[in-house]
Amino acid sequence: MAELAKYNIAFKGLAQGVHQFEYQIDKKFFDFFAGGIAEDGNVLVKVELEKQSAIMVLWFHISGTVKVQCDRCLDWYDQPIKSENQLFIKYGEESFEEGDDVIWVSPNDHQINVGKLIYDFIILSIPIKQVHPDDENGHSLCNPDMLEKLNQLSGPADKVEHPSDSRWDDLKKLLENE
Repeated sequence: MAELAKYNIAFKGLAQGVHQFEYQIDKKFFDFFAGGIAEDGNVLVKVELEKQSAIMVLWFHISGTVKVQCDRCLDWYDQPIKSENQLFIKYGEESFEEGDDVIWVSPNDHQINVGKLIYDFIILSIPIKQVHPDDENGHSLCNPDMLEKLNQLSGPADKVEHPSDSRWDDLKKLLENE
């Protein structure tokens, strides 16, 4: 956990108002969270903390690139990401369910670690479908050898006709009458 200590924000001594923090995310950060979909990256994270008397609001401004594996050709590529996220921190002895964007901290706590939050927001900003982008001519930047192999193994593109089940023929006639 010592690797994530630089992501601690000590809010106890901060005056009310807006405070800014900046983090440069690289491979060392992603290595701490091994096993995720991103293994490397160059991401700039700007965190704004607005401290009020009874609540704190965190804004995460994330932009950069992460190295992910292409779903089509399995080569690694740099995926651009950008996201804006907001999180509320409330004080209380016990936590209450109020949604995914609220964190409860004890009044005795003096800092919060935003490392895991940054990682989660980076991962959430990666598109579900991870495929190499096309070049300026509209051609895929995927590995051409892998694309050729996929075309060979995919079989004929013709639609296979399934024999009709006679039990459903009468019902199909009803649909045709509409």
